Amino acid sequence: MRLLEHYQLLYNILPGQEKAHSITIGMLAKSLSCTERNAKLIIHRMQQAGWIVWKPGKGRGNTSSIMLLADLEELILAEAKERSTVSMEEGIYFLHRFSISKHTQRLFVDWLFFASDGGHTKPPDTIDRLQFPSYRPLPKLDPMLVHRRSENHIMRHIFNRLIRYDEKAEKHVPELAHAWSHNHDYTVWIFQLRKRVRFHNEKELVAEDVCYSFLRHQKTCSAYHWILANLEKAEALHPYTVQFTFEKPMPHFLHLATSMGGSIVPSEDHSDAIPIGTGPFQVVENTLTQLRLKTFEHFFGTRPFLDEVNMYFFPELYDNQPSEVVESERVNFYQYPYTSKSTANFQQTTVLDQGSKLLSLNGNKGRLATDTMLRKAIFHLLQPEELIRQLQGNRYLPAGRLLRDTENDASLLRNPALVHELLNASSYQGETFHLYSYTGAGNELDGRWIQQQLSKAGVDVTLHFLPYEELMRQNLDAADMLLGEQLADESRLQTYLSCFQGTHSLPAHHIPDQNRKRIQRMVSDNLSEKEHIQRLQQEEAALCNNHHLLFLYRLEQFAIYPKNVENIQLNALGWVDYTKLWFNPLSVRKEIENE
Repeated sequence: MRLLEHYQLLYNILPGQEKAHSITIGMLAKSLSCTERNAKLIIHRMQQAGWIVWKPGKGRGNTSSIMLLADLEELILAEAKERSTVSMEEGIYFLHRFSISKHTQRLFVDWLFFASDGGHTKPPDTIDRLQFPSYRPLPKLDPMLVHRRSENHIMRHIFNRLIRYDEKAEKHVPELAHAWSHNHDYTVWIFQLRKRVRFHNEKELVAEDVCYSFLRHQKTCSAYHWILANLEKAEALHPYTVQFTFEKPMPHFLHLATSMGGSIVPSEDHSDAIPIGTGPFQVVENTLTQLRLKTFEHFFGTRPFLDEVNMYFFPELYDNQPSEVVESERVNFYQYPYTSKSTANFQQTTVLDQGSKLLSLNGNKGRLATDTMLRKAIFHLLQPEELIRQLQGNRYLPAGRLLRDTENDASLLRNPALVHELLNASSYQGETFHLYSYTGAGNELDGRWIQQQLSKAGVDVTLHFLPYEELMRQNLDAADMLLGEQLADESRLQTYLSCFQGTHSLPAHHIPDQNRKRIQRMVSDNLSEKEHIQRLQQEEAALCNNHHLLFLYRLEQFAIYPKNVENIQLNALGWVDYTKLWFNPLSVRKEIENE
């Protein structure tokens, strides 16, 4: 056991710094789990380090006096910095071994990424490495298991789909498939695959891999089980030809195929830790402390300009709260909003998030399903402007619909003066409602704010925050309220379908049965994309007007970076596209010349 760990033991049993405590060598040996002889050696070393003041008692077994001088978290921080001079990863791993305050954790992050090079040996100028801290590990980078913003963004760089949706052109374009066709009633879709496409494990992509990638979502535990609701079979007609046959017409199957559920994986390699795709980046390492990506040199498309992307994870680093950060030109990327004394050395790109934070009220079970006055009272009680003002962070703009351009003043207007009258007209008798959400993404703060606002009006709410995977195993159909992020996609139709039908969509659990049945029938109707979106928007309006869906706010998404970073583009998820970003070495040279 290292000296610091011994000091931690003393720190935990002797309350109060710079306060004398009476203790015997025997008591110390017991507390430090060592012999009396070793206890004396440990005390001597702590004295030499200046961590304690020790006054030995006279005679064997007599009481001595000890005073702790050093702040434990300062010692941990200093040791983490020292270890980082050998290896950044070693310093981060060491820090994670201790339960420390958010303040100390942030001091280390600022030092590591902003105020120093962390002792990390500078790579050759030809290696372009993007490295930055993030607030939670991403252990499950498999579309079958998760549908969340951070995971989806990384998975977009690891996997490819048969096709992708071009938002500017408003059409589907080739990716792994170079051509596709369908029969007259859209029950059969055929895709022709590119040749010589390699997975990260060097295996060549063939039709069997595509069949496997889709058919695995037939398991009900899959986050994308919903996209195969009408699938009869998927078969390889040829090594480079795949056919999907459906029980009902699927005129908009292309939109489902562009979802993350359409990501193609090899049929033979199913590693949980290291996902295998065909994308421009491949995973080198994925642990609780870091995620390392490197460019896949055999990528079938245009090679990214970056060579590596490294994310380092620090729990509680971010919860939609503003923070202080040390300014330095050594930072080469930051994805969360920070306030600082000066931003002269930083560029900043922001975009309004296309998605939103959404609270849904159960439309099928419990008091909320039947009491329209109670749902309406809750709607008027929760004022997004106040939530944004009080909680701040990158909560930015009130939301009233899935897509901002479909909102109007009526969808955003809330009148707290109506609450008392509405509650009196409701059947509410003081029972407790249960709100469920997943940890992270600001949900805990948002949930507590909702609880406080409803409590002021006498509506009792109990909060349940669970890890994402655990939440998805709950019977969410029975939850009174569900809170979470509603993600957007480049395809408007896919955004609506994912919200109303997604297996991991929280509001999908609360849509009243009559609305759900209409939406399900709509999927097979021979409607144009525009007509389909209009119909879904009508369903959305009905759900909002009946106060089953309560949209709260949209985020302002950030990219903060030095002047030598070029071509920052934020995607529909509000994250930077790593395939387009590049470092301009001439920018650094000009700054040096101007100094």
